[in-house]
Amino acid sequence: MMGTLYIGISLIVVFLGYFLNQKVILKPFHKGRTSEGDMCVIDIRDYISAYRCPYPGAENIPLSYLPRVLKDQLCCSKPILIVSDDKRGARMAAKILRRRWRKRIYYIQS
Repeated sequence: MMGTLYIGISLIVVFLGYFLNQKVILKPFHKGRTSEGDMCVIDIRDYISAYRCPYPGAENIPLSYLPRVLKDQLCCSKPILIVSDDKRGARMAAKILRRRWRKRIYYIQS
């Protein structure tokens, strides 16, 4: 009886860990693991920061414009890489993007 209880609790913990890893946690981008060509790159920095220090291949959509652009034009079938000034902004963008797509989302600080 106790053995099945432990197995049940273990399965729940594993399932929750997987769920949180896929849906909640924003993963940092490591260049050796995945190439940027296999991802949709979205630069959420403001226009001035993106102009002064552009990220190659990124589409600049400031965070404040992201929900509107998602409704109108943005379409992506690959995992998403967010270019941001800080992790807080990347988390906010990931939350907005996850409402539309259930994809892996990575971030990189510039």
